[in-house]
Amino acid sequence: MRLSSLAAVLFITQSTAWADTPTPVWQFDGFKMPESVVYDAHSDKYYVSNINGGPLENDQNGSIGFIDPQTKNARIEWVTGFDSPKGLALRDRILYVADVNELVLVNVDKGDVVARYPAPNSQLLNGIAISDTGDVYVSDWLGNRIYTLTEQGLTTWFESVDLASPNGLAIKGEWLYVAAWGASPKADFSTESSGNLMRISLDTAKLDRFSINQTWVNLDGLHPLSNNQWLTTDFLQGKL
Repeated sequence: MRLSSLAAVLFITQSTAWADTPTPVWQFDGFKMPESVVYDAHSDKYYVSNINGGPLENDQNGSIGFIDPQTKNARIEWVTGFDSPKGLALRDRILYVADVNELVLVNVDKGDVVARYPAPNSQLLNGIAISDTGDVYVSDWLGNRIYTLTEQGLTTWFESVDLASPNGLAIKGEWLYVAAWGASPKADFSTESSGNLMRISLDTAKLDRFSINQTWVNLDGLHPLSNNQWLTTDFLQGKL
């Protein structure tokens, strides 16, 4: 989550798994607290969520923008009417957006909101992951729970303080991987414990934690690479 009011510039970077520092290849001014980016190979666009205000606020200031990598042009506020949108996922021409207390679906071919699913008792929806079979999972960062989308709407799939503020999500094989921020985030986003990488079995809902070679991290975004390598971001240290 990128929450600084100064985060109006979005950088697209390239990096290798062994590189010390990612190298910016594009820079775009004008985005309004950009939080997440997802690539659409069909239309060759990058969709960007703009928080544009307090991350917990239901203020209708948020939006979704996009970038055209061929022309290097950007449309900052392409779809409006969001509160503080964060995590994004794309499947079958539908963009799934985690927006504070609801999951919002956008038809990317029309640029229209097509559905809204409120999350009962949620505190701050954040990460989204979609399986190959279309199962949708959404993390509740402050609520220590993970929702799934069913015919009845969003329902709690997993809930535990052991999630330690779940943020980024990714599915690989039979596991839902979780980037944990750390327990009990404070007003300055510091935590009572280090975050960590963990996974939950999609079949049994068993939670496993991984040991990582860091003394203290606050994990945010999560993306799988090949050969069991992962990219994740540490928010407070500003590191990939």
